[in-house]
Amino acid sequence: MSEPKRNSKAKTVTSAGSATRGKGKRAISSASAERFISRYRLVSIFALLTLSALAGALILPKFTAPAQIDDGPTPAGPVKVTPDYSGFNAANIISDNKLYGAPNMNAEDIDNFINKVNAGCVNSTDGTTCISKARFDAKGFDPTTACPLGMNPAKNLTAGEVIYRVSVACNINPRVLLVLLQKEQGLLTASGEKLTASRYEWAAGYGCPDGQTCDSRYRGFVSQLYQAAAQLQKYRLNPSSYRVQARKPVRIAYNPQASCGSSIITPANTATAALYNYTPYQPNEAAKNDGDDCSSWGNLNFYGFWKVWFGSPH
Repeated sequence: MSEPKRNSKAKTVTSAGSATRGKGKRAISSASAERFISRYRLVSIFALLTLSALAGALILPKFTAPAQIDDGPTPAGPVKVTPDYSGFNAANIISDNKLYGAPNMNAEDIDNFINKVNAGCVNSTDGTTCISKARFDAKGFDPTTACPLGMNPAKNLTAGEVIYRVSVACNINPRVLLVLLQKEQGLLTASGEKLTASRYEWAAGYGCPDGQTCDSRYRGFVSQLYQAAAQLQKYRLNPSSYRVQARKPVRIAYNPQASCGSSIITPANTATAALYNYTPYQPNEAAKNDGDDCSSWGNLNFYGFWKVWFGSPH
């Protein structure tokens, strides 16, 4: 509240006025009288304000300020990737020249792609690091028929560097490995509490048959990618050793549950046959929508993630 405004027209008390003269007392001067009146007014106003405040405290209900709410932005995580299932053909998922062949991305390209898809990722509270920030040590792999160049040991590699080295060693398109990581473990978009060490340990789903314990020999991000790439080449190099082969009719189940049924398809090429040997299920009609108890999405998602990220897989 502002200070009370003084009245410039207040009547002045002088020695000739109404001020009483007492014996032995001197008459009050006009200046002294004005100061006395001003002080009296200020004291009166202060007293009234104090009484009003006390009365308000007795009458008004007591309110407690609410606890502070943190309404600032919270980490949203990477943008959700919605697979594009349009044009899916169970007999022709991907062409041979898109799955096999020399890398069409270098390590920097791959890391840039991962950084873009993984943008907004938050490390898990258990210490698991986002794939765009993670670093990996790689043991060496000797050259084989499937991976003629092998792979030298290295430390502190980015995910892009690992993928590039594996793709060079085994002559696999690095895009295949990127899609595989998302299809199997969602690693390119996993964030916060959904990001676990187990996702890295079994990044490509290699050595993890349905309903069985994963084979500990293949545990680890680098090993998973290398073994998966090598296996895809083995399907190409030794087709007669595997159940699903190009251009040969074969019955493919919809789900690990036998009661869900199956149907016969004829894979159009080696690459499609390889995907069914790696993930031995095809999607039912419901899988393209919300799915049902018999739906499986592995090969459908491989197609869908590829299409949304890299265009047609043919």
